Amino acid sequence: MMKKCVASLIAILLVFTLQAPFSIIASAESDSTIEDYQWLDGPRDVVLDNKASLKLVEGLTFLDAANTQRFMEDTESFPNGTEIGSIYGAGENSNWYVIFEYNDPGHIDDSDKDNLDAEELLDSYKRGTEEQNERTTPDNQLFITGWDIEPTYDSSKHHLLYSIGLKDAQQEALVNYNVNVLTREGYIGVILVTDSANFEENRRLFEDSVLSNLTVTAGNKYEEFDASIDKKSELGLTSLILGGAGVAVAKKVGLLLLLKKGWFVIVALVVGAFGWLRNKLTRRKKNDGEHPTDEISPSPAEQAYQQHAAGQESIEHTHSSTADHSENDPNKR
Repeated sequence: MMKKCVASLIAILLVFTLQAPFSIIASAESDSTIEDYQWLDGPRDVVLDNKASLKLVEGLTFLDAANTQRFMEDTESFPNGTEIGSIYGAGENSNWYVIFEYNDPGHIDDSDKDNLDAEELLDSYKRGTEEQNERTTPDNQLFITGWDIEPTYDSSKHHLLYSIGLKDAQQEALVNYNVNVLTREGYIGVILVTDSANFEENRRLFEDSVLSNLTVTAGNKYEEFDASIDKKSELGLTSLILGGAGVAVAKKVGLLLLLKKGWFVIVALVVGAFGWLRNKLTRRKKNDGEHPTDEISPSPAEQAYQQHAAGQESIEHTHSSTADHSENDPNKR
């Protein structure tokens, strides 16, 4: 099952534009093989970093936090360190996968649950992408098309879910479906990665086979929050939709592209695997004596993500420099 799952995953990561047989992946130069990862096949119970448990159904396979991050590193998919697990499918479940992340900014107040203004939030996303587009070439630009699913909060489960629709400069549709499961001192981000054509079908599969089988462990439940001892976050539900931790930084260093926990998660995964395979195939061409002009240049999506990553590093550096300056300013002592 492991080989089928990884072959299916690579197909998804290539956004269904490259049908690469598993034999090509397996023969590409790499320090890791499929057997190097500790795959757990369903049915079984698995634990997500002691924050939640999951009943893994038959037909799905699981990687824990360490293996998920290592797998992403090996495919140059830029893990952010918050990943606590991932699920991959085979057979009829092969055209989607799920990444789990855990963030602990503190207990998140859900008092704005009845004030989630979908239109205003969409405008905020559009402004962010428009500003980013001004910094990139036309081929690298991305465009918000609207909500696939408007922001919704389930008070009984403490689930915040939404899906934003986008298109790239080549008019290819992308899907980003997020479910934030609020916990005692943070939230579990559950991210469904799929293609647009199969989104509705895969959303149902995801909700039936994954989300309904996910349980926050005792001691970490949202309702177990104790204000006298637990950390409390300044973030609300609106902040999570606009980018989570990015909002806290924005208060200090100005306007950010508030999509760090949004569609760039998807782009990072897709571009990472595509870039990895591209590099391996290019290297093989060179070794076979083909002309250097056969080397494939980075795609617009790859360039866009690389620019975004560089921008994030610049923002973090600016934030760090601002904080250092503030600490050294004698007028603030």
